Amino acid sequence: MLKTTFLKKIKLSHSLTPLLIVAISCTLLIVTNFFTIKILSSSRAYINGESLYSKGQKDATRHLITYLFTKENSEWQLFNQELNVPKGDKIARIGLLNNAPIENIEQSLRAGRNSPEDFDDLIWLFKNFRNVSFFAKAIKEWEEADKLVEELEQIGNIVNQKIISNNLSNQDKEVILKKIKVISSKLTLNERLFSETLSSGSRLVKDILLVINFFLILLIIGSASIYYMLMINKLRRSKQEIEETNKNLTIANKELDKFVYSASHDLRSPILSLKGLIEIMNTENDMTQIRNYLELMQESLDKQDQFIKDIIDYSKNKKTKTTLSKVNLNQIIEEAIVQNQYREEFKRINISKELNIDSIYSDELKLKIIINNILTNAIKYSDTQKESPFITIKTYQDKDYIYISIEDNGIGVKKEYQNKIFDMFFVTNNDNKGSGLGLYLVKDTIENLNGTVEITSEINLGTKFTVKIPKKQEVVA
Repeated sequence: MLKTTFLKKIKLSHSLTPLLIVAISCTLLIVTNFFTIKILSSSRAYINGESLYSKGQKDATRHLITYLFTKENSEWQLFNQELNVPKGDKIARIGLLNNAPIENIEQSLRAGRNSPEDFDDLIWLFKNFRNVSFFAKAIKEWEEADKLVEELEQIGNIVNQKIISNNLSNQDKEVILKKIKVISSKLTLNERLFSETLSSGSRLVKDILLVINFFLILLIIGSASIYYMLMINKLRRSKQEIEETNKNLTIANKELDKFVYSASHDLRSPILSLKGLIEIMNTENDMTQIRNYLELMQESLDKQDQFIKDIIDYSKNKKTKTTLSKVNLNQIIEEAIVQNQYREEFKRINISKELNIDSIYSDELKLKIIINNILTNAIKYSDTQKESPFITIKTYQDKDYIYISIEDNGIGVKKEYQNKIFDMFFVTNNDNKGSGLGLYLVKDTIENLNGTVEITSEINLGTKFTVKIPKKQEVVA
């Protein structure tokens, strides 16, 4: 029973495994898609920020050049105003590297004209990908650009001082203009490399995440298909089990009908015989004849007693679950011999034993039913006309099976009856000794132990029953 429950749990876990894989895969797919969207959104925010950075730097350069040649103070003011855009981004970068308060970082990003809606993405990508190669390279380009912006600011301050002191010559203008162009070219290169590095890294991350998405989708489809097939097979097995159960119920109902009919007939038959004998005895005065009637009554009662015992064994076998334990096989055989000692035929029979197995792992009650019924059958159908009636009991084994054979030199069984003697209530035409339940019980009990029974018999020579039981027993629910 425990093994059956364990097997059911294993089957249940196997059917739930694909569902668990689908659930985990769906969760991972959601997480992966979230990160895909988050990374792409953050990369877009950085590229958009770079365009604002570049525009601010270029506008500042343009106003500085105009201020250099026109000396208009408004151009100086516009230069500083536009230069605050890349300077704000620089302060944000330094703040992110040093884990500055979020409020300060956001204030710097705002100075860089970044959209407040992008702040979370900008900060998240920096904190989580700062050590990733492509993003680390982009940050390095950003840092180099900030140094060039500092140089541009210093040049602007020099220009402003020279204009205020009226100390700006044409030669100075040419030198300063040349420096501004060099810085502007370098900044353009840094800004382009920043965008290209960030774009290529984002594409790589996107491709990796797309592969993961594809793999997870295949895993979900595969697991769902496996679960579908498992459910189809489970339904098919359930249908087969139901059909098998219905078939067994039909057989059981037929057996029950036959059992009830035969049992009622066989129980009433001895009673009717007793009543008839009693009526005859009431009119009989001859003591010798009366003793004969009493012997007939005794036989009738013995037959009814044996029939009731067979019914009890039948009931026990049907209702009792198979319980496996270490069983002393020799002891069971000895008990079966002792139980049959009261029979009249037993006194003339020589019972020999060749027992090569002491103990086995099986069901004790079922083994008793098997051995006792076969031995009783051999005793009942012994040939009393022979000089030396015998019964030989042997036990032996091979790699996988245990064998119990009971052989006699009794009256034997006709060929046409050998396939029927295991049927319920089957008795031969001239058989007044058996109930027809004994050998049926033997076969039913052996099948309960996943074993088999074979008969070899010849009329007037004897009969041999061979029971074959597997060593590795499994509980039949």
